Amino acid sequence: MPPRAKLRRLGKQPPRYRFFLNPYPERRCTVCPQCHAKTRQRKVPVVIHVDPLHPVALNKTCRYCPGCDLLIVHQDELEALLAACFTEHHPEVLGNDYLAIGTLDRADWQRGTQSPLPIQEMVQHLHDFKEVLRFELIGGWQRG
Repeated sequence: MPPRAKLRRLGKQPPRYRFFLNPYPERRCTVCPQCHAKTRQRKVPVVIHVDPLHPVALNKTCRYCPGCDLLIVHQDELEALLAACFTEHHPEVLGNDYLAIGTLDRADWQRGTQSPLPIQEMVQHLHDFKEVLRFELIGGWQRG
């Protein structure tokens, strides 16, 4: 078996969290889709790249499974926050594709609320996700 190719990382900080963007509004992930333990709430500055070039860090309350180190963001809630964020200043990007790319430390996010961080500085403080997971809802959760 050939050795695994080294993954290219965008962020300059160590990767953090396994990540799942939950597309099912009827499932709020109060239990982990992987281990079925109860999840907790965790408020995390999540960095989103909105096409064409609009990175934004949103301090988002997420579901979190400490056993699996799985951070779960509900897609409908995230899209509502993005719409609220861009409606006033960049309405032309509403509905554009987006990608959750990682997290920031709270101190770095707070500094960015005072004056926006340049993209290069955001990348210096970015923690990529360790892994991005998909789960399918077929009766119950199944890894996709």
